[in-house]
Amino acid sequence: MSERELKIPHIGQENDMSNMKVEDEAETREIKQEQNKEKRPLTKEESDYMEKVFFEEDDTVRLRDGITYKIPPLGLLDGKNLMKKLNTIDTGIIISNLIADESGEDHFEELLEVLLMAFKPYYKEITADYLANYVDIHTAKQIIDIMIGLNGIKKSL
Repeated sequence: MSERELKIPHIGQENDMSNMKVEDEAETREIKQEQNKEKRPLTKEESDYMEKVFFEEDDTVRLRDGITYKIPPLGLLDGKNLMKKLNTIDTGIIISNLIADESGEDHFEELLEVLLMAFKPYYKEITADYLANYVDIHTAKQIIDIMIGLNGIKKSL
């Protein structure tokens, strides 16, 4: 309670008290209006991101076998290995990892190792050969983007 509410009005001061209440109500309305102006509805993307960060949810991906798999954040060691591997593969254009460079080498094996890291925590039975058969180029990009996002790695790598 404020100090104004604790005062007992004297005769002739009743009008002053009613004016004070009206002023207080007007101030309260103004404050609420200002707060409502500052708040804007969240977009679906903002809401999903905030929920993921708060609850540390896994992300999901559906492979060509028709099964949806969960991808969790990586442990520290795998996160370190992921950062090293991201420097050797092209995450922007996945197909470029399948094409041999001037020296005759491609980065297909490194790409499979990175993809395998995503499934390793939950699906120990999944192998690199399995991923080679059931991951397409679009899904490979999606998996790498999920790993980068879940682990807080900057996309500039």
